[in-house]
Amino acid sequence: MSRPLLDVKGLRKAYGKQVVCDDIGFVVGDGEHIALIGRNGAGKSTLLNMLMGIEEPDAGAVQLMPWTRLGMVAQHDILPGDVTTEEYCSSMSGKPTWDVRKLAAKFGLHGEHVEKPPTALSGGYQMRVKIIAMLLCDPNLLLLDEPVNYLDLPTLLLLERFLAEYDGSFIMTAHDREFLQNTCTSTFEIERAELTQYPGSVEDYLVWKAEQLEFLRKNNKRVAREMAHHQEFVNRFQYKASQASRAQSKIKHIEKLRRSIVQIKKDLSTTRIVIPTPVIIPGIAVRVEKLAIGYGDTVIGSNISFTFNRGEKVVIAGENGKGKSTLLKTIAGILPPIEGSAKWWHRADIGYYDQKTDATLVPSETVVQYLTRLAPPMASGERILMMAGNFLFRGDDLEKTTSVLSGGERARLCLAGMLLHEHNVLILDEPTNHLDVETAESLASALKEYGGTVLFVSHARTFVNALAERIYEIRGGTVRHYIGTYEEYVADLANAMERECGGVGLPSEAGNPAKEGGGGDSGGESRAIRRAEIKEKQRLADRIAVHMEKLDKEKSGILAYFFENPTDYSPEKNRRLSELDDELRRIEHQWLTVCEEIEKLRG
Repeated sequence: MSRPLLDVKGLRKAYGKQVVCDDIGFVVGDGEHIALIGRNGAGKSTLLNMLMGIEEPDAGAVQLMPWTRLGMVAQHDILPGDVTTEEYCSSMSGKPTWDVRKLAAKFGLHGEHVEKPPTALSGGYQMRVKIIAMLLCDPNLLLLDEPVNYLDLPTLLLLERFLAEYDGSFIMTAHDREFLQNTCTSTFEIERAELTQYPGSVEDYLVWKAEQLEFLRKNNKRVAREMAHHQEFVNRFQYKASQASRAQSKIKHIEKLRRSIVQIKKDLSTTRIVIPTPVIIPGIAVRVEKLAIGYGDTVIGSNISFTFNRGEKVVIAGENGKGKSTLLKTIAGILPPIEGSAKWWHRADIGYYDQKTDATLVPSETVVQYLTRLAPPMASGERILMMAGNFLFRGDDLEKTTSVLSGGERARLCLAGMLLHEHNVLILDEPTNHLDVETAESLASALKEYGGTVLFVSHARTFVNALAERIYEIRGGTVRHYIGTYEEYVADLANAMERECGGVGLPSEAGNPAKEGGGGDSGGESRAIRRAEIKEKQRLADRIAVHMEKLDKEKSGILAYFFENPTDYSPEKNRRLSELDDELRRIEHQWLTVCEEIEKLRG
C-alpha cells in the first residue's frame, strides 16, 4: 500500500434528526485521485468540511500524517478586496511575486488581473485565484469542493489536465461527470449517510453498482423460490410422523435462507422535471442587430448580430469576463443595450435564471413560502406542491428555511420557482452550478423535450452536449456562430490551447527547450504551429461546406415544392426560404473568410 496521507475513523455528523455521515472511515494514500459523489444534501460538502477542520464531527476522528501538506478550495471562501491578487497569493503561500505571476499566467491571469483585488474579478477568475493560492503552497493532498463552478471552459480544461497528471492525491466533488471521469481513478459515494468505496472511475462504479443491485435482486428471488419449495414440503408433511423430523430440518433451513436475504433499500427519489410549453408558432425567436453590450460607458462587446428560431436550444460559449452573462442580461431586457437592438417576437415570454441563485432567496422563508411567493397569482396550491415534489422537496423538506439548504438544494428551489411560470423562452446562466449529476442530466432531458426556446451559458460538457443545437462564441469583443457540434468545439479549443502551451495543458519553463538555454528550433516550432492552425481551419472550412450543402438541399426541396404546387400559399415555407437565404449568405461569407485565412497561412 502507498504511504498514507489521511486516516479517517468512525466519522458521524447529524443536523437534528437528519444523519448525513454515520460511522464513515477510510484511508487516503499517495497518488490517489478520488471522486466524491452523491445527491444534493447527501453530505459531500459536510464530509469535506470535517476533513478540512471547518466543521467538528459528532463522533470519530480525522488524522493527517506529519508529512501531509493539505490544499483546500471550498465553495464559499471569501476573498479580500483591499489587496491585489498578486499580494494575496504571495501572502497566503509565502512565495515571491514572480512565482505568483508565473503560475497565474498558466491559468490565464496576467498583469491586468493580478494587479486588481480578487473581489474585482469575475466569479470564474475568483475561483482561479483560489486554485492558484492553494497550488503555490505545494500541497500533496487536495480537498476540492466543486472547483469547476464558475470556471470557463479553457480554465476547466487546464485544471482537468493538471489534475489528471497531478502526482499528489485529491478528493473532489464536481457536478460535471465528464470532468470526474477524466481526472479521477477512484470513487467514493455518500448515500443514506453511508460511504461506499470503489477502486475505479465514476462510470465504472455506476456500472458496478447497477450490477450489484441486479445481482442482489436475482439472488433474493432465487432464495425466495427455494424457501417456497421447502415450505411446500413443510405444509404437506409437518404433521406426519414419518416425515416430521425431515420437516423440522426444512423449517430450520427456511429460517437460515430467510436470514440470507439482503434487504434492498428503496431507490432514492430522482427529480422529475416537466416543463410546460405553451403553443408556439414557428418563426424567428429573436433578431439581434449590431448590438453593443456593457455597463455605462464600458463596452464589453459590439457589432453583435445573429438570429435563431423559436424552439432552438442555443449555447453561448467563451472565456469568463468576456461578456456571456452581460449578453444574456441584455438580450433578456435586464440591461439596456449600449447600441443596436435585440428584438423578440411579440409573444415571447421570458423566464430568466441567474447563476447567483441566492439573489431571490429570503433566509427566513420556508421552501413552500418561497415557491408560493414566486408562483403566478392563479397557481393552485396543488400545482405548487407538485412542482416542489418534482424537485425532491416533500414532507418535512417543505418546512426547511432556505438558509439551511445546501448549494444544490438552493439551485433546485430557484429552478422550481422559475418553472412554475409557463414561459415560452428560457434564458439560463449556468443552471447546473451546484446541481448533482442526476439533477443536471434530468434538467438537460427536460429542456430537450421542452418546445420553447432555450438560450443558455454552461461549461458542464455533459449538459451542453445533451442540449445544445447551435453554438455562438464570444471572442474578440463580438459573437461568432460556430459551425459544428459542441464536442468539435471543445476539441478545437483543446487543440488551440495545446499550441499556445507548447503541447502540454499547463506550460512550464522546463518543458520549453528555447528557455533552457539549448537554443531550441524556434523556426521548426513556428512551422509546426502554423501547420496545426492550417489543419484546424481546414477542418472548420470542411464543416462549413457540409453545413452549406445541408442548407442547399433543404432550400432545393422547398423550391421544388413551389414548382410542383404553384398555386399553393404556404407562409411557413416562404418564411423558411427567407431564413435559408439569410443563413446561406452568412455562412458562405464565413467559409470564404476561413479559406482566405488558410491561403495566408500557407504563404
